[in-house]
Amino acid sequence: MGRCVLGFLVVLCMLLSSSVGLASSPDYLPELELLGGVLSQTSWMENNGPRGLGNEYFRAIQTFFSDYKEHEAVRLAQALTKRGFTYDAPPAFICHLGPLPDLELIHEYSDYLIKRAGGRKKLEEFRLALKDLGEQSEFLQFYAQWEPYLAEVLDNTVQGLRSDLITAWLEDFFGWSAEEFHLLMTPSMFPGGGYGATVETRDKKLIAYQIIRENGMSQGKPEFPTGVSLEHLTVHELGHAFVNPSLEAYPERAKKLRPLLVPVRRLMKNQAYPTVTIFLNEQILRGVEVVASRDLFDPEVEVNLINRHEERGFYLIRYVVEQLELYQSRRDVYPTFREFVPYLYDQLDLYQNENSTLGERLLGNFL
Repeated sequence: MGRCVLGFLVVLCMLLSSSVGLASSPDYLPELELLGGVLSQTSWMENNGPRGLGNEYFRAIQTFFSDYKEHEAVRLAQALTKRGFTYDAPPAFICHLGPLPDLELIHEYSDYLIKRAGGRKKLEEFRLALKDLGEQSEFLQFYAQWEPYLAEVLDNTVQGLRSDLITAWLEDFFGWSAEEFHLLMTPSMFPGGGYGATVETRDKKLIAYQIIRENGMSQGKPEFPTGVSLEHLTVHELGHAFVNPSLEAYPERAKKLRPLLVPVRRLMKNQAYPTVTIFLNEQILRGVEVVASRDLFDPEVEVNLINRHEERGFYLIRYVVEQLELYQSRRDVYPTFREFVPYLYDQLDLYQNENSTLGERLLGNFL
């Protein structure tokens, strides 16, 4: 029996037997669209704007908020952007909040977000300003006018998406479940790809979000990844909910591996992965993608993934995959990925000792 068929049967059994976290249907979030409209009035667009004018929905929301350039929410968004509160941080911030018009703080801000923003007070100021702008502009009325249009785009995007299959695989591989999984599309954010965000509830349960950006090239209807591309992106972004907290539970171990970042530090900085902690999160997650491809996708996907990740500077990909294969074969010793992480760090230490030059070790102290 072929490996692809075996992989499908394995994951099918997981679906039938495992306790899978609640996976919501793919959707939009008006609160993210409010954020996208505000950011469209700031220098965020210089690095995260569309190529050209953008899709027709984005042009409408950008025009809508152009009348509010002097609003406090735009001013605060610009200040946060200049500080470096960019990429995943603003969408993750929204995931902590309740629905409009109240935009209440439902889940306490993470230490990560507080550090990125420069303090909890700044996050609260931004939240209250967004609430005020939403009410003053009557944004929900604007959004309601576009809902049928966006619903049609979403239906065409997610046809055939096997989201339950993917979440089942992730939970089986990592050995535990998130409370909920959410797939959110953002037609006002660019350019392609996505963000992963994890929220911890007050009773210490995890909610995982995958936020997919529009491709940034369409000047007609918004366009997102579809088919295998969307499924692969789902593995990556939801995978952050498992990989990041597992690795970051051992912060001192990551710091000792800074020499591994040195050979690709410029490439990583250009991709917004400037620290060894973020680099390792991304490197390990890309190894997980390769392992997942064997069960979920065509065998050719695995080869293409490895080549693509190496081209982007993730030179440890083959070594990491070897360690993850060992983890899979020793689940009796490592029931969960968290329990495997100390061994994984040991192996990365070994790789560093055997392969890093003296110059890389010295330079690593300054990263």
